[in-house]
Amino acid sequence: MRNCFGTLAALALLIGTACADEPIEWGGISYRPSRLGDPDTRSAIMNANLAEIQGAVGSCIRSIRAVGDSLDLFRVWWSSRADSSVVLAAQRSQDRGRTWSAPIVVDSTDRGRRGCDRPAPGTVFDPRSGYLYVVYFLEPSMGAGIFFAHAMDRGEMFHAPVPVMYGKRPAAASVTGHGDSVVVVFEDPNASQSRVGYALSHTSGHFFEERGRVTPNEEVATAPWVARDGMRITVWWKSSDRASKTGAGGTGNNSAPSSDRVGFRSGVWR
Repeated sequence: MRNCFGTLAALALLIGTACADEPIEWGGISYRPSRLGDPDTRSAIMNANLAEIQGAVGSCIRSIRAVGDSLDLFRVWWSSRADSSVVLAAQRSQDRGRTWSAPIVVDSTDRGRRGCDRPAPGTVFDPRSGYLYVVYFLEPSMGAGIFFAHAMDRGEMFHAPVPVMYGKRPAAASVTGHGDSVVVVFEDPNASQSRVGYALSHTSGHFFEERGRVTPNEEVATAPWVARDGMRITVWWKSSDRASKTGAGGTGNNSAPSSDRVGFRSGVWR
């Protein structure tokens, strides 16, 4: 009895601690139709003067993603090798895309065989710090999953990639950051049903100290993206009509067709 009581007490303490330490205090889920400016309605193609990557046989044009400000523009993309593994590369432009610097390899450790049939990388640039953040699904020899890489000098040199979440299912991901604070959201690469999780870093993405879920089990959520305003984080995703039928805590517009509905929720990073 004594050992049993001790085990139960320890379990209760762990549960209470987990609840108390939830890093994001989320609001409810709402819905709206997709609109101009959402990622799937933007033109992500910026392939002018796209560089050839050593060891690759072709660029995955649809994977190009571009970010930047009035001074610097960056683009990241996949290039496929002859064996259908890929290389992730980045380029910088200082004249609004008219000319581009020599490409930098972000990650060349993929050992998968998907070629260009994979989620595009997610990227964001923080002009105040000069940090460029990239998040992506990869299948290296150490194990498939969501990985994060960043450059702290306006894209001149990338630090070694860091795993965010291991899992075999190809998954889309998005990132936002300001200096040392980084937020990654991603399709769960381990879940049989698509749902969205998050990972938080206070160390520029060198380590991800906290993780959690954005969407509940009943919400079918894909293709997430994220933005941050101070300590307030907002996550959007493509939502099926299953969420509105099961009542997943939503309060917004549920009338859009399933192929055109966006779910979203905001929370405060405590």
